[in-house]
This record gives sequence, structure tokens and C-alpha cells, in this order.
Amino acid sequence: APLLLIGMVAFVKDYPAAPPEGFLDPAAALPVQVYNFTQRADPAFIERASGAIIVLLVFLLTMNILAVLLRRRFERRW
Repeated sequence: APLLLIGMVAFVKDYPAAPPEGFLDPAAALPVQVYNFTQRADPAFIERASGAIIVLLVFLLTMNILAVLLRRRFERRW
């Protein structure tokens, strides 16, 4: 995954367009945006990167909890 992220950042130099057409741009992936935000010198981008990291962590935890609940619900008892 880190190699794919670095390769994508090297390939995509543009920032995504404004919504709604910007949602399907290759540079619209949130990990790529976090990487781009941390490479900038402006302190405001550090705050944006921190917020995006928190969003990614909350999404990850939500999906993990959902997977555990679905596994418990559909697990076969032997």
C-alpha cells in the first residue's frame, strides 16, 4: 500500500476539481490528499491533514466494527 500511494502521488500532480465532478478524479483519494497536505509548508494544511487522518481512522473503526458484527451474526455454530 505505501508503494502504491507514493507511485500515485508521483503520477498525479493535479488537485481534484470542485464537487461533484471532482469525486471521480484519481487524486481525490483521501490518503493521497493527506500526503499532499503534509508536503506543503502552510500550517493550515497540517490541520487539514490531521482532520483527514481522523476521518480515515473513524471510517476504519466503523468498518471494522461492522465487520465484527456481521461475522457474529452470520457465523455458523459447529
